[in-house]
Amino acid sequence: MTRVVRQRWTREVTWLVAFVPLLIGCGGSTPSMAPSTVAALHGEVTDVTGDAVSDPRVAVAADLVRGTADVSAGNLTVVIQFAPRTLDRPTTRVSLLLDVDRNGSTGIGQGNGIGADYAVDFAAVSGLATITQANPSGCAARQSCFNPTGSVPIVFGTDSMQATISLAAIGSVDGRLNFQLNSYAIVAPTTTVVFDFMPDNNQPPGRVQ
Repeated sequence: MTRVVRQRWTREVTWLVAFVPLLIGCGGSTPSMAPSTVAALHGEVTDVTGDAVSDPRVAVAADLVRGTADVSAGNLTVVIQFAPRTLDRPTTRVSLLLDVDRNGSTGIGQGNGIGADYAVDFAAVSGLATITQANPSGCAARQSCFNPTGSVPIVFGTDSMQATISLAAIGSVDGRLNFQLNSYAIVAPTTTVVFDFMPDNNQPPGRVQ
């Protein structure tokens, strides 16, 4: 499970199962601290409303419409906006893939050129965003592709989720990174349903710069 390729009509993407075992997997090493003097940076991505793929097993398909990523004072703040009434607290999850070295050949490769070095799993039901570090060797062995290293609280707004993450927690020194998001739900211990990608895999990733 080393690559994610967007299949508009495919409802189950097995690589996302990595986020289930990762919650009980072993943690990674602690990266060095990023300086608090990192310059303010911004990045954002958008997606059309109404393109989320529905599934009869999940009542609400989480429809991503906008995501912003801002770096300030050594932290990365991410805001995820959904189409009205498509953020469902019991089921909605979002994975945020982070390519912190902007090198597609490192981390866990994705279909749009991102090499995900870290990922953040937003689980609305728990109110926590779990920070995870890429585990390429484990992924190649069909084990967990990401291991948990910590978590931060989610702040909920009207049809939105927000989390603030230390740059040190994602191994970033200057805050410049590429990113992509996807919304999904877990319908069985080893089955996930993917609703939407932002940006789509045929589009360039978001860039914080």
